[in-house]
Amino acid sequence: MILDALAPLPTTPPYYTMICSSDPKFALRHELVTYAFKKGIKAAARCYECSKNTVRKWVRRFASSHNQGLLPISRAPHSCPHKTSPALEAKCVAQRKKTPGFGSRRLIAEFALQIGHNALDRIFRHHQLTRPPKRRHHRKNDLRAVKAAYAPFTRFQMDVKYLTDLPFYWPQMQANGLPRFQYTLRELSCGAQFLAYSNELSKTYSTLAVDRFLTHLKNHGLDTAQIVITTDLGTENDGDTTHYQVGGFHWTIEQKHHAQHRFNPPACPNANADVESVHNTIETELFEAQVFSSKADFFAKTATYQLWYNAARKNSSRGYKSPADLLALKAPNISPTIFLLHPIPLESLLH
Repeated sequence: MILDALAPLPTTPPYYTMICSSDPKFALRHELVTYAFKKGIKAAARCYECSKNTVRKWVRRFASSHNQGLLPISRAPHSCPHKTSPALEAKCVAQRKKTPGFGSRRLIAEFALQIGHNALDRIFRHHQLTRPPKRRHHRKNDLRAVKAAYAPFTRFQMDVKYLTDLPFYWPQMQANGLPRFQYTLRELSCGAQFLAYSNELSKTYSTLAVDRFLTHLKNHGLDTAQIVITTDLGTENDGDTTHYQVGGFHWTIEQKHHAQHRFNPPACPNANADVESVHNTIETELFEAQVFSSKADFFAKTATYQLWYNAARKNSSRGYKSPADLLALKAPNISPTIFLLHPIPLESLLH
């Protein structure tokens, strides 16, 4: 009888063995069994407001397995007749690996899989094929690694920075006739920047800036056929041009220097992130910190800043190395004098 189980509690293990359980009712069952051993089944049933059969069940389990007997027993069926077949499961896993960006519902719709989306989600979890969405800083780090793998001085982004919306610079610009637009070329592997300035935003000045830059690279022995320059779809970059004209921006890059010109996708500002990043940096470090007394002073300070940025300034996102440090590591055959292309007023090239 069950009353025979109401013997004194054992004083040796495993009764005093500690057990970790995620079941919140484990401690209550242990108290119930302990009370039943001391006071009896009926008293335990009255004290804990449960049936005598419930007390007997937990006493019986405790008597046979001690603490392990107080854990709940799964009521899941031992077999599942409608479980996904191994062949279908293998097919789903293989398709998931081919198209990791597709969710369960899209996989079912696109490839006519004979399975429910909940079952497919379970299979993905079992095979550890689910992935949490990458946070923004993870994506940025991954993209930095891709750009850092480029060969030095082969990938560039070009853009124009408006200087007419800088409150600290505006009065100086008006008083001294300083440039209104900055034409920027940003190298992606080492992070170097090359600047030029003008008083107008036009295709003519964009063409002069890129022609001067590519000629400078040729003079340092670089093969411009390996160079790719990306720009936005602005009119100054032939973004609105259907038939490219001889001597235009696109023609100068592709035909004169045999480099490649690529446009960023429409409505995708992140595609120009590198050059926009350097625009923000130069705004805070130069145009909001320096007073320019004349045009000569302006170009002296911008030349000094560009040289400092390329040769000495440590970039935190590139392992606290300057562009010159990275160039020496990645391409020691390229002379560091390649950084000596000082900013100029592009109007001077018209003559």
